Amino acid sequence: MRHSPRCSLVALLLVATAAASQPSASITFQSPSQGWNVFATPHPLPFGATAAVHFNVDRLTQCRGNLNASTPGWTLTGYYQFNGGPVQSFWVAGFSSTPNPPAPAIPLHTRGTLAVWFENTNRWGCQAWDSNFGSNHLFTVQ
Repeated sequence: MRHSPRCSLVALLLVATAAASQPSASITFQSPSQGWNVFATPHPLPFGATAAVHFNVDRLTQCRGNLNASTPGWTLTGYYQFNGGPVQSFWVAGFSSTPNPPAPAIPLHTRGTLAVWFENTNRWGCQAWDSNFGSNHLFTVQ
């Protein structure tokens, strides 16, 4: 079957419109100098969107150190969990074994409570957490 250029253009416009209509969301973790604020935009987070995670690395400065003066010997990892289910992780900053890792984001594929927390580790065995004093940072997905 042969498609006209006009059909292809219409299909492309429909795909672009659907992508543009996806709700955007973000979760921001501000630095100590910004008051340690944590907030989601919008609130509640929209089911079906992907939330960009903006984590200020000044929140978790323990466990740092470099190799060869320029290569990070530390990694900051984010974790998330929906409704007490399986824990997922994502790279936030520092060393990554994957070249050009994706920007930190969480797919909002489950409605309910989203728990988020962060861990900083280094190659010398240090471990530090940003977990709202062990309670994790909680958000609603609707």
